[in-house]
Amino acid sequence: LLYVTGVIASGSSSRDAINGAVAGSETIVEQIRRIRADDSIDAVVVRVDSPGGSAVASDVIWRALTVTREQQPARPLVASMSDLAASGGYYISMAAEFIVAQPATLTGSIGIFSGKVAIGEALAKIGVTTATVQSGRNASLSSPFVPFTPDQRAKVLEYMGVFYDTFVEKAAAARRTTPEAIDALAQGRVWTGQQARERGLVDALGGLDTAIAWVKQRAGISEDDAVELVVYPPRRTLYEALTQQVA
Repeated sequence: LLYVTGVIASGSSSRDAINGAVAGSETIVEQIRRIRADDSIDAVVVRVDSPGGSAVASDVIWRALTVTREQQPARPLVASMSDLAASGGYYISMAAEFIVAQPATLTGSIGIFSGKVAIGEALAKIGVTTATVQSGRNASLSSPFVPFTPDQRAKVLEYMGVFYDTFVEKAAAARRTTPEAIDALAQGRVWTGQQARERGLVDALGGLDTAIAWVKQRAGISEDDAVELVVYPPRRTLYEALTQQVA
């Protein structure tokens, strides 16, 4: 049972005062590799409770889950959506062969947004000035001190379009449909689990118990047989919880 909880970001999982739980791609991928290497595990349930986050980090997690599924096709992998599995949360769920959502889960949000807060003029009003030395007309693309130039804005839109098209194509492959059909449901739209089921974005409605029952059946385990749930990542120690809060 692999938990992916919180905003998806590159680096290690943590908690912060603004976003709460952060699902770090490095931490999650490390746990996926441990699962992959453990021959005693007969099935994998990915429990997703995330509004999404970094496009790159989401793709890294999706890739690790996809490799696990492809290398071990006899080991079923199901995604179980909790309260929220939107944008990057849906992206990583696409790696599963079966997706279970609760009727009121907020999911979908197949799309991407980007931008920045340019504070240069605000700083100037209080007497703070900045100077930049750059090489290349787009070197200041991510600078918080200047707004996008028209060329930079076009470049950002180009990047967003490429990622959006990739998201749609992967969703179409995962849901065994066409990119055009997914695009009609995508464009950032958010659906409840019930609506997503009606539109083919998820396979079944139910909670974690439904997902576990499905993988037991898929793995050839009797419905009445007890199974051990091994939780990844393991529960944090008191020391880890305190040091992460301080950090």
